[in-house]
Amino acid sequence: MNSFKSFYSKLVIGLLISFSLIALVLMFLVQQLTSNYQSEVEQKLHLELAEHIVHDDSLLNGGQIDQKALEHTFHSMMILGPSFEFYVVTPEGVVTTYSADDDKIKRMDVDLKPIKLFLSGDVSLPILGDDPRSLYKKKIFSVAEIKSNDELQGYLYIIIGGEVYDSVVDLLKESHIIKLSFWGFAATLFFSLIVVLLLFAMLTRPLRKLAVDMRLFRSEGFEKGVLPDSTWDVTSADEIQRLGVTFNEMAQTLKTQYEKVKTTDELRRELVSYVSHDLRTPLASLLGYLETWQLKQEALTSEEGAALIQTAVDNAQHISRLVEQLFELAHLDAENAQLTLEPVSLAELAQDVLQKLGIEADKKSLSFDLQPKDPSIIVLANIEKIENVFTNLIENGIRHSERGGEVSVNMIREGDRIEVQITDQGSGISETDLPRIFDAHFRGSNSAQGDRRHSGLGLAITKRIIDLHGSDITVESELGSGSTFTFSLKGA
Repeated sequence: MNSFKSFYSKLVIGLLISFSLIALVLMFLVQQLTSNYQSEVEQKLHLELAEHIVHDDSLLNGGQIDQKALEHTFHSMMILGPSFEFYVVTPEGVVTTYSADDDKIKRMDVDLKPIKLFLSGDVSLPILGDDPRSLYKKKIFSVAEIKSNDELQGYLYIIIGGEVYDSVVDLLKESHIIKLSFWGFAATLFFSLIVVLLLFAMLTRPLRKLAVDMRLFRSEGFEKGVLPDSTWDVTSADEIQRLGVTFNEMAQTLKTQYEKVKTTDELRRELVSYVSHDLRTPLASLLGYLETWQLKQEALTSEEGAALIQTAVDNAQHISRLVEQLFELAHLDAENAQLTLEPVSLAELAQDVLQKLGIEADKKSLSFDLQPKDPSIIVLANIEKIENVFTNLIENGIRHSERGGEVSVNMIREGDRIEVQITDQGSGISETDLPRIFDAHFRGSNSAQGDRRHSGLGLAITKRIIDLHGSDITVESELGSGSTFTFSLKGA
């Protein structure tokens, strides 16, 4: 039963019904038109028959209709034309005389409206009048007035195509030619139906293929998707071909988006796992120092109490920085994230960051170098975010540098862009870690340097900020030889 629910099956059924109805209507119209045409021709051929008979034969005697003359005329005309039936009708429409047997007459009056319409000559043929041999049939006729001294005595009413004529017509309808015509007409309709069905099959074949692709996509889901199919013509102007191409493109886009969401979801789970660990460590330390101070505050000296509180504060600040980084990364990762750019003196901004981090550098006896110290180097940037980039990269250099090393910031003009290089002489990055250091969830093998672990979100935030500035950031590093981070900004 499902096969009858398909689009093609519905088209076939609808077409069969339509052709059947059309065939019936056409056959009915052909029959009616043929009958009307035949009646019109017959009536035109014998239009003045009654008038000629009335004019040529004397049907009146003493001002009255002569029955003998009338019967003689009827007899003569029946011999010449057995398909005619003759009647004399009074001015009131009553049949008084007829050429038929008495038992064949079914009515003794006729409607005068068609007779008067015929005599007016202002109407198109055929005109049908009452047939006295039937209670309901109407036939073509010829009629003429019978007058005496301009006084109407009645009408000579001649039915054209009487019972004899009808029997001959019925016989012809059963003839071989009629049957042959009917079967020829039926064969033509059948052939047309086959041609249209084949045409529909060709037209709906792409739709059936599209339905197969959709079922395949639904059954296999986003894991496999719908691969590009060469049978869908990208350059075709056919709407169904274009629909197939569009569906394939949509399926590929959905698959790509699904894989992107799936990958992002996996990365977020990993990130949450790593960040949870990063939060757990300083939080546990914070609680531990606070509990120690709470339990032993009376036994501790002021210096020992202050040391415990300072350590707790340091851990709280670390947690605060980590939470701020998480919020910032979430904000930057939003698809509608945009930055407001303005002219910024890059050398002055870099100098401000170096001064801000000078205390941390002094703790490790590190030196800074900024080249060139030219305040005229102007770029289009978001000053807050680029300051964050400098802070993250320089802090990263300080954290991984050995005592007595150097962190340098070099700016080089490359056409309409300013290339920035931040170099340290630290521990460097292994070759296996390099491709993933900008991943938010990644922890490199050198991430545990110093007194506590770092979240690793700084580089991910840095990359996202540089991306939003329409640029890219790269890194060159070698274990034991330091690292160089490079990005560029558009000059103002």
